[in-house]
Amino acid sequence: MASRGLDEIDVKLLEILQENADLTYAEIAKAVGVSPSTVYMRIKRLKERGYIRKIVALVDPEQLGYRLRALVFMRIDVRKFSKVVEALSSVPQVRSIHDVTGEWSLVCSVLVRDHAELSRVLDLMGTIDGVVNTSTLVVLRTIKEDSKVLP
Repeated sequence: MASRGLDEIDVKLLEILQENADLTYAEIAKAVGVSPSTVYMRIKRLKERGYIRKIVALVDPEQLGYRLRALVFMRIDVRKFSKVVEALSSVPQVRSIHDVTGEWSLVCSVLVRDHAELSRVLDLMGTIDGVVNTSTLVVLRTIKEDSKVLP
């Protein structure tokens, strides 16, 4: 399944890295059937071309005490869109911001330790100039969450 200027080796490298980016170049090379230096050069090129934005560890938030997730739906004054997004981006508990269609303008994913912290974050979000109103849904459980792009 080559796509967008990627050959089969590039696609296989991306699939492997999505599953386990902790493997050595030698381990990846063995799985793909190329040399470790080829793996190094290919991964370097994939980074330079923007296919790989960054290689990071996936940390379990619950192990660090972050046990409460919420989705905050926001209606904003579109004339203040950039300022609202900038302000939301500076809130560490805001994990993602999505510009959406429909009745709401933005949907934010929030990760906090407890209800008290969620309350403080919601109060802060409500004071941002340009936020018209919000609606919050607390996530009871996450059924599926996957960071992979390729199958």
